[in-house]
Amino acid sequence: MNRQIEQMFAAAEGRYLSPSEQSSLREFAQGIDARLIAMTEISSKEAVIIERTVREIFRAYPDLEKKYKNAKQTCMRDETMVLRYAALAMLKNDPQYLNDSLLTWMATILKGVGFAPHFIEDTYKTLAAEAAKELNPATMKLLQPFLTQCAQVLSGKGADAAAQEAK
Repeated sequence: MNRQIEQMFAAAEGRYLSPSEQSSLREFAQGIDARLIAMTEISSKEAVIIERTVREIFRAYPDLEKKYKNAKQTCMRDETMVLRYAALAMLKNDPQYLNDSLLTWMATILKGVGFAPHFIEDTYKTLAAEAAKELNPATMKLLQPFLTQCAQVLSGKGADAAAQEAK
């Protein structure tokens, strides 16, 4: 569930929801069908999106496989994980969930491995570009802010700015 909704329910324990809280809940509920449809489409096109993303990354950075053991498998795993978490954050309409559940620790790992910020940003911008080629515009409109958040946070451009942009 969206963190704002969870907090609203926690704050409303022992009382009825206020009109503004009811409005927030209705707004969230109105978008759930579109977000579920988008998530289903993302799931059905995941393999193609990931394959094309990895192919493009290795085309742009041909020495990657020489520098890192199992680079292609690791890249596929990481890109898949990021796409899935971004889709779930989109479904929940919760950019903070994406930061807390994936991006904060993953950014630390990527930095520790020694990947350059521009490489990381290129990688996740490529994921967004390949997703845009496969997904319908309505789905991409819902997903794009979360993919942008991934590129910004993972490359070190700032979690707070990216989370605000995703809202």
